[in-house]
Amino acid sequence: MPSKVHLSSNLFFFCFILIFACQPKNANDWVSGKFKLKNIGEKLTVLIDDNTPNVSMGLQYSQGYLFNVKWGNNEIQIYDIDTGLKVKGLKFEIEGDQGVGQIFGFHVHNLDSIFLFSQLDPVLVLTDTSGLVKNRIRYYQPEMYSPAFVHNSYFLSPPVLEGEDMYVKTHFQGNYREVTSEQLKANHMTFAINLQTGSVRFLKHTYPDDYLNSGLKHFEPSMAAGGDKVVYSLFGDHRLFFASSFEDPLQFIAVASTHLDETLPLFPLEGERFDTQKYLQGSSRYESIIYDPFKEVYYRFGFPTYTFESDEEIRNLRSEPRGFVIMTLDKDLNIIDDQYFEGGKYMPNNVFVGEKGLYISTSHPNNPENQEDKMVFEIFELKER
Repeated sequence: MPSKVHLSSNLFFFCFILIFACQPKNANDWVSGKFKLKNIGEKLTVLIDDNTPNVSMGLQYSQGYLFNVKWGNNEIQIYDIDTGLKVKGLKFEIEGDQGVGQIFGFHVHNLDSIFLFSQLDPVLVLTDTSGLVKNRIRYYQPEMYSPAFVHNSYFLSPPVLEGEDMYVKTHFQGNYREVTSEQLKANHMTFAINLQTGSVRFLKHTYPDDYLNSGLKHFEPSMAAGGDKVVYSLFGDHRLFFASSFEDPLQFIAVASTHLDETLPLFPLEGERFDTQKYLQGSSRYESIIYDPFKEVYYRFGFPTYTFESDEEIRNLRSEPRGFVIMTLDKDLNIIDDQYFEGGKYMPNNVFVGEKGLYISTSHPNNPENQEDKMVFEIFELKER
């Protein structure tokens, strides 16, 4: 990888002092109500080739580079965050000595350790920016659970590495409509993979005891680990669930968005397919929660209730999302900002965190400024109101 240009020591020191002076000194300062997530007036423009969609199936920032997954090509692209230019494309074979299977998700631990994940096969592939397979780690998939579920744009839940263990999100198997409250609370959201032996152990984090007390709800979680917490946001619950580590029991805190229904809807058990899709994609709900290690805050994405007249309107939602909400919370999960974003401009599933703030894609099909040969991101950070 090419080296990055570094500031001189004096200029770096000046910039550091200036930035530090403008930031709150601790988490309590964020909660004063004086801060709002605002566009800083700067964009990142990423130049892409004719075969790369300008809406990604997965993004991650690491060490000055933006990584983008291309499912169709089984490829991880690497772009320089400063220039927006492509540095390298890591194209992987599906079979053979260098085969990795079909890439579903990826995680950049650092430039020397990039993990590739399959949706169906319990194996981790370790590579780096050379694109060569360094190791394959086959692990023991727990009975009645999925392999590690790592998706870089859907209910974000990046894996966490600690020592020899990788902590990953999983799904339990079964008939969704028949799950009872007793069954749900006995199921695990995460397990640990030992990268040396491939052994797996469940962690303490099961679904909340009372999640289905009022009736059946979609129970997809998003997980964010950072600072001194592991935090879970679930589809149909205003609360956030958290622990000081993966080995500690979960606690909860109520952090409802004012833009969502006060009582979140229940799964329509008697409805047709239209009613199910309307619930999953058009009802008040929460999706990804993301930790920002540079600002020590969390971003929680939510969606208010929409009204639909046809299946086509629902089908278009993934490619043409409507309005959405971003809640910003401090490291103690106190609400700093709860902001609604109008539809038709941003792609809320194409986001990532960098040193400058939260990058949100403007490649919405209905955005008049959308350009098919570019990925464009506006950068947001907490500013005084």
